[in-house]
Amino acid sequence: MKDNIKKFNLSDGTYIRYKVFGKGKPLILFHTFRNRLEYSENVAEFLKNKFTIYLIDLPGFGDSPINRNTNYNQDFFTNSIVQFIKSFKIKEITLAGESIGGVLPATVTVKIPKLIKKIFLFNPYDYDTYFGEGIGRGNFFAKFIMFHIGLPIIGNLFSRLENKIILKNVMKGGFVNSKNFSIEYLNLLSSSTKKKNYVYHFRNVLSNFKSWAEAKSIYHKIRIPVKLIYGSDDWANETDRVNSQKFLGLKKFEIIDNCGHFSFLENPKKVSEIILK
Repeated sequence: MKDNIKKFNLSDGTYIRYKVFGKGKPLILFHTFRNRLEYSENVAEFLKNKFTIYLIDLPGFGDSPINRNTNYNQDFFTNSIVQFIKSFKIKEITLAGESIGGVLPATVTVKIPKLIKKIFLFNPYDYDTYFGEGIGRGNFFAKFIMFHIGLPIIGNLFSRLENKIILKNVMKGGFVNSKNFSIEYLNLLSSSTKKKNYVYHFRNVLSNFKSWAEAKSIYHKIRIPVKLIYGSDDWANETDRVNSQKFLGLKKFEIIDNCGHFSFLENPKKVSEIILK
């Protein structure tokens, strides 16, 4: 998994890991909250003969470092991706991502519309009205954990208790079939908890939920082809889905059957088929 990993320096003095492979027009894949560039590898395997694929850690995730002085809101994530694209002078790009990574194709496109060809928003996480609302819809365990992590002072202490068992049970709330969440990938995700300032980053990203929900207000500015896709059992309810559809000016959204929030892991073949259409 760590083959050909490179580093791209960010404006706050940290960097993000990235990996490039495949052949064809450029495609950037974005992972969800609490994930890493390896999240998209299964999808990329289906697409590598059609696209030059860029897999990246979103700022502070995976093995990319964290700056405790950085406010990890949607603007910082968006500007970091824009900086990445401009630095490598990439053009005619397809963007596809899931969850908060499913919001970024839209926000990045509004910033640099002439460089983007097409975007795909999978299970966009753009509807929270309080800390961890969407994640808490996954199951009772996730709701319990999100509530306590969101509390002042206690939240920091509670976040430090995260271990493999807690992570596994929270993540299971995003799958229809939890067998699609492998022990190997769980072990990889668990390695991030030992990283310096992990708790700060974890809570800071979730505390900036308004910046992701408010991203819908600029969806109407998108002037390129866009597809909106939800897993049949994603955390977004029907109202959330219809609202995003309306803000994007779309007539419909697509559904992946028997799939939860983590479609890149649960049904990478179907995800790749949608991107190839």
